[in-house]
Amino acid sequence: MAEPPTPIHITSPNLHPPSLESPKMTADDIVTDPFLRSVLVKANEARKQCMALLELLDKHPRTPGSPPPKGVEIELSKQQQLLNSYLIQVRNLNRRAIFSTRQTKQATAEARHEIDTLHLQLQNLYYEQRHLRGEIGACEGYE
Repeated sequence: MAEPPTPIHITSPNLHPPSLESPKMTADDIVTDPFLRSVLVKANEARKQCMALLELLDKHPRTPGSPPPKGVEIELSKQQQLLNSYLIQVRNLNRRAIFSTRQTKQATAEARHEIDTLHLQLQNLYYEQRHLRGEIGACEGYE
């Protein structure tokens, strides 16, 4: 009987030795636009609020069927409202970013169309110039 083939183990080489690795870039290093930085700030605030809400829930575990203490319920409600306000702000900033992107794409498309039209006109002029030079050459060679 033939032996089963031995499995081949493929490992990827370590392209960057630990001592030569570049420092990790953060979003703050990459994003330079002030508007997009404000989006990052609001998103970070929403994340922190989520973490605070989770901590509060961890501190006061609820048992099924029993309502939480009144003070904890009020605090949870306040924390949820604060989180909702942060999420609303992030959504509004996201809408603004999408709208701005659409406007930029539209302006780019219009500029590209204008450039394409001018390029086509230039190509037509080159074609006409070659044609006329050919006609001139034919006329000069006619005798």
